[in-house]
Amino acid sequence: MSDTTPALEPYHYPKQYGALLENTRAHEMQILHEDGVYRHLRFKAPDTMMWHFDLITWPGSLAIRGDIGSGFIFTRTVDMLRFFDQGQGPGWINASYWAEKLERGSRSAREFSPSRFADWLRERDAGEALEGAGEVENVNEAIEYLDRHQIEWDFESPESWEDYEYHFLLALHAILWGAKTYHAAKRGD
Repeated sequence: MSDTTPALEPYHYPKQYGALLENTRAHEMQILHEDGVYRHLRFKAPDTMMWHFDLITWPGSLAIRGDIGSGFIFTRTVDMLRFFDQGQGPGWINASYWAEKLERGSRSAREFSPSRFADWLRERDAGEALEGAGEVENVNEAIEYLDRHQIEWDFESPESWEDYEYHFLLALHAILWGAKTYHAAKRGD
């Protein structure tokens, strides 16, 4: 990568992408239903349902279900496979923008991150308070920790202690991979 090329790593999430590629090597696409943008696509290896997932689309919506990403529904444009696959390279997801398209009622895309909490503490120069911060595992424990060390926080602070949940990022990679597989099949690649 040259010095003038923008760094795209924050949008790649190589750990989740590697897990997807490792566990879907033998996956094949089955088109269970297709009528315009009404689609039901299944991705799985022959003779097993391990790591399988379905992409179901209808005008303005996409749902993913199965072993990967069950419980996420996205809404945005008429053709949601095209929305996710807009010419970017394989594995390059836009988690923050795509998370904005989650339909209410979808499972949460974010979870408490001990490292983000520690970063937040460092920004406040809470030097001695950092001792033991690594043992904090959820928002309630973080609030108790802050109160115990008399560190100021407000009701917006917990959002900065969160990061995208592993399975959400895995689901985004699966959606993009599935959309690219579908489009390549339609082009005859």
